[in-house]
Amino acid sequence: MRSVLVVEDDDQLRKVLTTTLEGLGFRYEEAPDGRAALQKLCQATMDGAMYDCMLLDIVMPEIDGWQVLDAVKNNPLWAPLTVVVLTGYATTAKDVSRVAGYDGVHIEKKGSFIKIVGELLDRLLATD
Repeated sequence: MRSVLVVEDDDQLRKVLTTTLEGLGFRYEEAPDGRAALQKLCQATMDGAMYDCMLLDIVMPEIDGWQVLDAVKNNPLWAPLTVVVLTGYATTAKDVSRVAGYDGVHIEKKGSFIKIVGELLDRLLATD
């Protein structure tokens, strides 16, 4: 079963995401902020059970999504992780290019983004 780390500081949105993932048959873990995400990535590394994908919010307190993304891409054990960047704020060209520089996927939190996330995960993680 594919596993996803959901990093989102909004409790309600995190619940919607995890409920959607569960309905799609994904195993998931939650992190309410960047610090918790980094701790979970470290634990997954020690356990030899890295996630297949991370849904990553950008705007969070203390350690934001950009810092988490930098840590992931600078760690050779984490760099292969598929990262889907989520943001509720207007995206600048700089933001889009920054995500593209990491081979990441960027989705704005508007409209039917939950459906888009589900479809994207199905495509990204379709291969075993």
